Amino acid sequence: MSAPSKFGTGNRTVGPAVSGSWYPDDPVELARYVDELLEAAPDPSEDGSVIALIAPHAGYRYSGQVAAQGFRAVSGRRFRRVIVLGPSHYVGFLGGAVPDADVYRTPLGPVPLDVPALNELCSGANFFFDARAFSREHSVEAELPFLQRVLAPGWKLLPVLTGSRTSGAAAQRLAEELLPLLDSDTLLVVSSDFTHFGQAFGFAPFREDIPAKIRALDLGAVDRIRAWDAEGFEEYVARTGATICGRDAIGVALRLLPRNTRADLAAYDTSGRMTGDWSHTVSYAAIIARAGESYS
Repeated sequence: MSAPSKFGTGNRTVGPAVSGSWYPDDPVELARYVDELLEAAPDPSEDGSVIALIAPHAGYRYSGQVAAQGFRAVSGRRFRRVIVLGPSHYVGFLGGAVPDADVYRTPLGPVPLDVPALNELCSGANFFFDARAFSREHSVEAELPFLQRVLAPGWKLLPVLTGSRTSGAAAQRLAEELLPLLDSDTLLVVSSDFTHFGQAFGFAPFREDIPAKIRALDLGAVDRIRAWDAEGFEEYVARTGATICGRDAIGVALRLLPRNTRADLAAYDTSGRMTGDWSHTVSYAAIIARAGESYS
């Protein structure tokens, strides 16, 4: 197993790691599936000012419809770069990890990486190349087929995984190093599911009115995000114990974009509602962030 590195070599590919299980591995079937999800999503009355999305990353049968309601907001848009910021589920580290590669592959084809931007990030103190972190990871990959179907061609990907305990000052450091790469031609996608409830997740703080209490817990977090309040969001998660897997990625995003960013909840659902099993359920939210007056 290779160690994290500050120096990239490129000429390699990443993914796919979860095609055929989390979503179809046949390109025709996958394209049709994603398009059907997008077509079923309500028209968000897009005004062209969307600069960021928070989208779930579970298997598409569970989170796909929620994700589609976020991605529909950027359908047909043209960006030069897409930053996908997600949590590392399988490898622990401090800081931000990026892949040492040129391409991220899905069944829909190769997504070119923004290699100069990757090298620029890794010239700083808080980002590094780490192939291990991406070998099994789904948090970035799950967003890519949606992006491949909705965006105009020509964009390059900057995938970033946040390590554990990336909150407070650590999140601020990542945000500061990402900031020079964020401009009006860049879309930010934050990959996160919301509450993971059940004994398997080590989180079952209530036994009655579970659907209502999970919803209240999730929407309390969404309220802090809608206020674009990084400290308030992190305090809420710490106080409630809300098992939001992408909490650190969200915390970085809340510091990266201006405080006057306007955020709206586009969709919310739970696997418990779909399966009827409230003893083991994961929540999904799509949040659309639009530019405030000072963004350029």
